[in-house]
Amino acid sequence: MKTILTAVPALALLLLGGCVGLSRSETVSAISAADAAGGRIETVTVKRGTALKKLTPQFDDIFRSRVKAKTDACATGSRPLRLEATLDRVDKANVAMTAVIGGANVLRGEARLVDVATGKTVGSYKIGKTIVGGRFGAIAMAEAEEQLSDAFGDELCTQAFAKPK
Repeated sequence: MKTILTAVPALALLLLGGCVGLSRSETVSAISAADAAGGRIETVTVKRGTALKKLTPQFDDIFRSRVKAKTDACATGSRPLRLEATLDRVDKANVAMTAVIGGANVLRGEARLVDVATGKTVGSYKIGKTIVGGRFGAIAMAEAEEQLSDAFGDELCTQAFAKPK
């Protein structure tokens, strides 16, 4: 019942032409509460799978800067961590088709958080985000690389650095 209640507003937004994000992220190895509270992302590295050929030459720089900006807001400690991002899938919606029938931008990958001082992996996460857009969301969907980079950062913040409620 809860799934239906959360899906109905998302479907309504999509039908009205906006964008809806769907998460497929999961924890592989959780960062400890102490590491999460004391950590900050100092550097972001990105490795792309060989199938990711349709990305612009600027993608790596876009990804690093946008993910770093997102994590700067949620990982605010003093202990430096390195984010090692491996991207397995990045699909960008066709803007013309999105304007007519809708489309989706999709990102799948992994985020490893490594303690800079020790080289030890302190957390590992599968990151998956699908952003579905309708007719009026075509403009937002056109900036797929920026949108998906932001989504990766947001998902990592939620998975690893979310403050307890």
